[in-house]
Amino acid sequence: MTMQLFGLVNNQIASEIDYLVKGIVGTAVFRKDAARSKNPFPSSTDLEAAIKPWMLYNEFVHHPRLKHPATQKGFEYDFFSERLQIAVEVMGYRADDEIYKDILKFHVHEGTRIGMVLVPRWKWLGLRKTSTNFDATTKALSFANTFMDVDALISVAYDWSSDGEGWRLALPDDAATSQSKMP
Repeated sequence: MTMQLFGLVNNQIASEIDYLVKGIVGTAVFRKDAARSKNPFPSSTDLEAAIKPWMLYNEFVHHPRLKHPATQKGFEYDFFSERLQIAVEVMGYRADDEIYKDILKFHVHEGTRIGMVLVPRWKWLGLRKTSTNFDATTKALSFANTFMDVDALISVAYDWSSDGEGWRLALPDDAATSQSKMP
C-alpha cells in the first residue's frame, strides 16, 4: 500500500493502523449525487459514508465536535479514536487545496497523537491523471511534521476499482495485502 509516515509510532499502534486500513480495502462505495465533472469516481463524502461502519466498529467516533483551545470555536474530524488518539481525515479530489487546513486541526487538539489522511492517489483533470493530490499531501505532511505537536502524521493513498456495478476502494499496491472484512 502507498503510505507515508512522518514521525514515530510504536509497533502496537502500527499494527492497529495496518488492520484499520486493510479493513477498508474492497469497500463498495456509491455516489450519492451526480458527478460535477467528467470524473465518475465517488466523492470523499461518499467514501466517508462507506467506511463509517468499519470505523465505528473499531471504536472511532464520526464527526466528533471539538473546540479550539484558544478560541473555543468548534471543529471536527471525519473520524477520531480516543483510545488510539488517532484522527482521520478523508480527502477528495481537492486534497491539494484542502490539506493544510485539515492537518492543522491535528495540532490543536491535545488528545490527538497521530493524524492520518486518506488521500486520492490521482487527481483527474479532464481525462488526464496527475499525482498532484498525493504529492501535495506528502509535501504538506513533511513540512507539518517539523512543527506539529503530534507523534506522527500519516498519508494513505487510495484509488478506485470498478466491478461494473459500482466502485470499490482500492489501495495502490494492495494486491499482496490480506483483506479484513467488515462485520
